[in-house]
Amino acid sequence: MESQTASLSTRKELNANDFFSNTDLLLKIFDYLLWDDDDELNSDNAIACKHALAQAAVTCKTFLEPALDRLWCTLDTLFPLLKLLPSFIQCEGTYVLRGPTDWSRFDFYAKRVKNFSYIRDPDHLDIALHVYFRIAQLRTSPILLPSLQYIRCPSISSNDFLISGICLSLSPSLVAVEIGEITSVEDKLCGTFLYTLLNDGAELVKIILRGEGLGKESMALIPRFEKLRVLELGGMGESLSLPWLERVGALSALTDLDLDFIDSPIPPLAKTVGFRHLRSLSISASLPFIQSFVVNISTDQLDTFVCLSPPEPGFDMKLLVEDVVSRWPSSLRCFGLRLTPEDTEAEELPLDTLKPLFPLHNLRTLSLRGYLMDISDDLIEEWAKTWPNLNDLLLPFLPPTRVRPRMKSLRVLAERCPKLTELRIPLDSSDIQAVQPFLSSRKPLYPELKHELKTLMITSVVDDWDTRDAFLIGRYLDGLFPGLKCVRSYEGHEDERWVQVNELVRFAQTIRAETIASCRG
Repeated sequence: MESQTASLSTRKELNANDFFSNTDLLLKIFDYLLWDDDDELNSDNAIACKHALAQAAVTCKTFLEPALDRLWCTLDTLFPLLKLLPSFIQCEGTYVLRGPTDWSRFDFYAKRVKNFSYIRDPDHLDIALHVYFRIAQLRTSPILLPSLQYIRCPSISSNDFLISGICLSLSPSLVAVEIGEITSVEDKLCGTFLYTLLNDGAELVKIILRGEGLGKESMALIPRFEKLRVLELGGMGESLSLPWLERVGALSALTDLDLDFIDSPIPPLAKTVGFRHLRSLSISASLPFIQSFVVNISTDQLDTFVCLSPPEPGFDMKLLVEDVVSRWPSSLRCFGLRLTPEDTEAEELPLDTLKPLFPLHNLRTLSLRGYLMDISDDLIEEWAKTWPNLNDLLLPFLPPTRVRPRMKSLRVLAERCPKLTELRIPLDSSDIQAVQPFLSSRKPLYPELKHELKTLMITSVVDDWDTRDAFLIGRYLDGLFPGLKCVRSYEGHEDERWVQVNELVRFAQTIRAETIASCRG
């Protein structure tokens, strides 16, 4: 008996050792302590998560490395690293770099940084510009962040901070680069940045460049990253050419493409331009060009198609939709139409434009923006029957003069589209009293519907209702979508009443959770 007990104890000890020695498993566990991607790094949630990771790091020696790896994986300023330098001191309110520098502690943490956002330091943090030059001079190794994978600079054209400091983040470990608000002034800097990465052997798989000034020489560097999988270019239309497009189309790993052809000199395509393995396409151009692009790319597995176009009087949009569906009838899952630019007057979209999409029973996303159309309760019910697997239904803003879905359409979507996670709908909320029968029959502690909706946006002006009506709407939404996290109004049409509804929904969820917990307790 004693030998069996000893054997069992030994096996348990071995199993525990196997667990604690598995770094990948520990990293996965600590992933759950990370803050959400949508959180700012100084948000309350992010601060709480950082505190939890710091506590885990000092719990035991085994937890130290993986917990620190997760704690330091994302930075939006070099300040936390600079504070580790003994010579980084504050002089009359401004941080400077003076005296001999010991890089050991800096490097111990810098090697863990995987994601870095190069942005202007907040106003309360005054770091002298010469600090960045001194770092470049004093480092024995030119690579500041040796494990960096993703660099993001949302505004490289800002004139109030050292934009050339982005070069401090150059590392052959980089796989993703995102740079925004590029002008002709920053063209050479961006080109040098890309060229250096190419020359140092960085294997970029994702490039996102937005602005309007990237020159042709800088653009020519992009197709040279042979392992590129994701490419997004916005505002670079004047620098595009057919030979460049064909070189990009020849990239065998490219699966996601977001290209802006507005102001491009390329005429509608008359021959195939490649893109054999493309799975996601978002294209901004005139409708005739988009139609020519659709029929002249080689992929047979497109999953996502998003069309962004200016008004095109006389163009039959239905023909474009038919071409898209006929090209990818079995693979297409996400479809979007968007009128550009943002301030363009809304254009009428005939209802039969979307008819060719009806055979796509596995459609996951339908997104429409900038168009005018009549959306009735019957139409919502037809769509819900046709596309029961929808994850995202994003409908355009509609004024009160148009036919809009009423409150009962929300129940139809709740019952027929259980996988819906985001809904943008021009709701006609004038029939609030129609929700009373549903409210009278439901059991508030145990919602009948286990729905996945997380975000509800109302894309219409608020109808005439008061606080009592807001209470009814809040109860109605809580009953239909028990997991709802956010109710808000459309951008530019904010209304405090929907803020109130959102608070009422959250209150109902809290009361239900507390009541259930007390009943089980």
